[in-house]
Amino acid sequence: MTGIEVTGKTMLVTGGSQGIGGAIADRFAQLGARVVIADVNEAGAEKAAQLNEAGHEAYFIRCDVSSSEDIRALAAEVGEKLGAVSVLVNNAGIFPRADLLQTEEAFWERIMDINLKGTYLMCQAFVPGMIEQGGGSIVNIGSTHARMGSEDAMAYAVSKGGIVTLTRNLAKALGKHGIRVNVVQPGWVASEGETARIIASGVNPDKLFADAGSRLLLGRMQTGQDVADSVLFLASSLSQQVTGQVLTVDGGLSLR
Repeated sequence: MTGIEVTGKTMLVTGGSQGIGGAIADRFAQLGARVVIADVNEAGAEKAAQLNEAGHEAYFIRCDVSSSEDIRALAAEVGEKLGAVSVLVNNAGIFPRADLLQTEEAFWERIMDINLKGTYLMCQAFVPGMIEQGGGSIVNIGSTHARMGSEDAMAYAVSKGGIVTLTRNLAKALGKHGIRVNVVQPGWVASEGETARIIASGVNPDKLFADAGSRLLLGRMQTGQDVADSVLFLASSLSQQVTGQVLTVDGGLSLR
């Protein structure tokens, strides 16, 4: 068995219809994993269909990760169809912008419900199956905002900081069950969502990404594939002694 062997394993990625989550789903499917895409976005059905047409095994189950009812239904369906999940990737998240004075209570709660509470609820739902099968890997998707902060992303940054704390607590609690829990912390990723947002602002995204990437230590912007490869490392036996850690994938941005 090679260090990146995931063939036949069931992995679940939230927010897997596009962007970082879509790249993660692609990477694991290409290596022979059975991929479950859990997303509130119905585009996940098309993503799963594309993977299946390419000869992979993929499933789409609609799920709002802020809803404990949806997550219980998701866990029941996955358990019935595929059994225990070996790799859980908590990627679903939102990134609306607002500074302190613009952040209303409902705005704050929505971000926390999806980004932080959703991660906790997913772990709570799928950890029992991992314990029963003797282990597994949980990879939570964080953000460099957790360390660096931003004037117009306060609530988002706090939610991602909470994910780091949650991860370390779970790693300590679940290690005895053979379950590893880690965080991948991307910088600014050139994803479909960011491209659409930039186009809407009237700016050329290719030029913006090229200019921004040229100022990074490694000379280019991160892509969803870069994040997916890092998730694969943490999910695989190549990192079998790694738990409770934060792997930053930002091209050196946080060193500036």
